[in-house]
Amino acid sequence: MKRVMIMLVLAATLLAACQVTPPPDATVTTAPGDTTPPETTPPETTPPETTPPETTPPDTTLPDDEDTTETPWWLLILVGLGIVILIAVFVTRGSKKKIVVAPTAPNWKDHARTGYAEARWLYDAMGEDMAVWRGNAQFDGATAVGMSAATSKAETWQKLNDRMVSSSDALYALEAAAPDQRSAGAARNTVTTLRGARDALDARAESRFAYRTAEASNPSSEQLMGAREREVRSSRNLVEARNAFAKALTDLSTIA
Repeated sequence: MKRVMIMLVLAATLLAACQVTPPPDATVTTAPGDTTPPETTPPETTPPETTPPETTPPDTTLPDDEDTTETPWWLLILVGLGIVILIAVFVTRGSKKKIVVAPTAPNWKDHARTGYAEARWLYDAMGEDMAVWRGNAQFDGATAVGMSAATSKAETWQKLNDRMVSSSDALYALEAAAPDQRSAGAARNTVTTLRGARDALDARAESRFAYRTAEASNPSSEQLMGAREREVRSSRNLVEARNAFAKALTDLSTIA
C-alpha cells in the first residue's frame, strides 16, 4: 500500500511538471481611434500648390499576443502511459505472495523407519524387569506411589502408551502405503506382536502383584504354590511374546 501511495504522488508530480500553464492574456491596448472632425466646407479659394509634408499615420495595429508555450498532447499521453506502467509494475511486485514450499508428505519408507524406531524402543522397555517392577509398585501401595516415583522405570512406564500409539500409527500408515504385500504384511505383523507383548507384560505384572499379595496374607502352601505357578507361566508367556515381537522387528528392519 505504501508503494502505491508513493507512485501516485510521483505520478501527480510528473503530470504537474509536464503541464505548463499559459501566461495570462496580454492586455490588448487599443490605439485611440481616429477622430474625424466635422466636415466643413472651406471657402472656395484656390490655395497655392504646395506639396504637403509626408506624415506617418499613427500605428493602429493591435499588438500581437505573446506566444504561449504548450506541451504537445502526444507527450502528455506518453508520460501518462509510462506512469501507469510503473504503477502496475510496483503494485504487481508488492502483491506477489511469497512462494511457500509445502512440506513433502512422508512416503512409505518414512512410515517404516518411524514405526520400527518406536517399536524397537518398546521391545527394549517391555522386559521381565519392567513387569516385576510394575507388580511390586502396585503391591506397595502403591500404584500412585510407584507411578510418581522418580525412577527410570517409572518414567519409562509412563511413556509406554504414547510410544505404542506412535508406533502403531506409523505402521498402519505403512500398511496402507506399502509398495508390495511383503511390506504390508511386515507392518501388520509388527503391530500384532507389539500388542501381544504389551498384553504379556501386563499379565506378568499382575501375576507378580498376585504372588506378593498371596505371600503377605499367610496363605496355605497350595495357594502360595498356585500363585507362584501363575507367575512362572506369565513370565514364560512374556518371553515367548517378546520373541515373536523380535522376529517381526527383524522382518520390518529389512524394509525400513
